[in-house]
Amino acid sequence: MKRLLALLLLAGCGPLQLPFVEVPMPFERSAAEAARDGLTRPPPARIVVPPSTTLGLPEEDALRFAATLAEALQAQELPVTAADIPKPDYRLLVAGESEGGLVRLTYTLVDAAGAPIGAAGGPRAVPAAAWARADAATLRATAGEAAPAIAAMLVRADAASRQVEPGQLVSRLPTLRMNGVAGAPGDGNRSLDRAIRAALAKEGVLVQEGAEGEFALAGRVDVTALPRRQQRVEITWTVLRADGTELGKVSQLNEVPAGTLDGLWADVAVVVAEQAATGVAEVIRRARSGG
Repeated sequence: MKRLLALLLLAGCGPLQLPFVEVPMPFERSAAEAARDGLTRPPPARIVVPPSTTLGLPEEDALRFAATLAEALQAQELPVTAADIPKPDYRLLVAGESEGGLVRLTYTLVDAAGAPIGAAGGPRAVPAAAWARADAATLRATAGEAAPAIAAMLVRADAASRQVEPGQLVSRLPTLRMNGVAGAPGDGNRSLDRAIRAALAKEGVLVQEGAEGEFALAGRVDVTALPRRQQRVEITWTVLRADGTELGKVSQLNEVPAGTLDGLWADVAVVVAEQAATGVAEVIRRARSGG
């Protein structure tokens, strides 16, 4: 049976109700959303992706993933290569961590001196069995999903290297500080936090690490028991200015079988975040335009 997911956005200039999205299972992405790519192109830089020895892959497969990741970033019109060119501006280091039958990848951007200047987690953990096979489809999908967050890191690095004034950076792309996610069962708090960061990068919103952003975002999950072993899951994302002034909320509501989300959220977190990021970006757009 198909279910409906309601996405409601409430901003300072009045409530805006977005259309209901019909989905074949709770929080599953729609075809229209799957086709959307709102990445804002970052400024140019030279990046090398060296093969990693911490991915749990044979050397040949690690080389293939480095080349695949470079191709994914080239598709974003970034001058990236897996070749060992001399004196690149940046290197993108990839590390893998196995957890509960999944492999989570972390991408760290380092400068010419090897100092870390940014990091991002992959938006979606990869099943360990598929990762070990290292087939072309898995490597392409993993690299493609990571590209937006890596591009966002590059924006910040480029701005810092040019000593761009904070006001100038804000005029290009909005910055945001994550205040975390609370209340979710299972690993939802961590998975949603990780996924919303990647989804916001696709919307052209830069999540600041260890710094004040122009905006802040907090997530809250409330689960209510219903008859017939069902649960109502409500996820609320609150957008604030840096000074704590509330600008609006994005709410997602669905009913699922009891216990569905008590373990790993996995792809559910990715779909929830991608749907929510659209509304969060709209609240930010309105705030910036004075709407």
